[in-house]
Amino acid sequence: MNFKGCSRSAIEVLSGHMALKWQRRPGGVYCFNYHRIGSAADSEFDPNVYSCTPERFEQHLRMYQTNFDVISIDELISLHNSQQRVSERLALLTFDDGYIDNYQLAYPMLKSAGLTAVFFVSTDYIDKPQIPWWDEVGWIVRHSGNASVKLAHWPSAINIVDGAIGMRVRRLLKAVKQDNSLPMEEKLKQVKVALQLDHIGMPEPTELLVNWQQLKEMADNGMHIGSHTLSHNILAHLTPEQQLVELTQSKQRLETMLHREILSVAYPVGGSDTFTRNTLNVAQQAGYKLAFTFIPGINAKLGFDNRYSLCRFSIDENASVWQLKQMVNKSFSFMSN
Repeated sequence: MNFKGCSRSAIEVLSGHMALKWQRRPGGVYCFNYHRIGSAADSEFDPNVYSCTPERFEQHLRMYQTNFDVISIDELISLHNSQQRVSERLALLTFDDGYIDNYQLAYPMLKSAGLTAVFFVSTDYIDKPQIPWWDEVGWIVRHSGNASVKLAHWPSAINIVDGAIGMRVRRLLKAVKQDNSLPMEEKLKQVKVALQLDHIGMPEPTELLVNWQQLKEMADNGMHIGSHTLSHNILAHLTPEQQLVELTQSKQRLETMLHREILSVAYPVGGSDTFTRNTLNVAQQAGYKLAFTFIPGINAKLGFDNRYSLCRFSIDENASVWQLKQMVNKSFSFMSN
């Protein structure tokens, strides 16, 4: 919240109100999702996938320990099987995409704190290391000398020159994500041609993402590994048959390499327009026990109705503990039933 222009007494009243609301937050499962741990200034790709610095993450962990009971996937599955409203304040920590800093930074910090988390990975990116498509968009925006870009079938051009780098990348990503007319690889190829970047090679994805050995070490030491599909394509843009391949084969690949049952999946991108009712059915058919969206909210009553559409809070822009609490406070009227 921005307190600029408020008097000291007004700030104290507002702060007291927000603190009281936090203390009265309802019971339920609060899922907090991260992507990268580190400094966005150090990356040549998408800065928006940096959730927070290591210092901030340590503060978050202390807050979770103080304000919640942090649970595992196994415990969450048991709660779902009971199909009851949750009276306790429980937290589940998750990470998407499997960046190397998850292994180098987040994993040791979680172990040191005695906490567990779920790491969702796209298996194609482990088998064949490459720059993820959203990071490729970040690279494109950083290296383009053009003010805008427009594909032939887009209704308008996308401004990629005005504003901070994070905002410029978000604008192009939004256009790419909303376009369901072409495969992701073809869309990005056309964008690079339009911006005359098709002759410039992408950087090597050296140690950008975790490898199988690192992932197995994490799994063997109390971390839970989940699927983020094979290719991280937006499931709503795929046919039911393609969705089944993405969800089934990624699960099988993880189970083969990690020698354990894979119980959960997180839908790539995860907004309400990135999966369908059919996706929920396919997730069940593939054998997952739980599936996670990227829609904010508190999971208050657990059961079959929301087993494959669990809400998660996104941690972004190096949010402080206070900002994190405010994000949760704002969600009370949008509680998951």
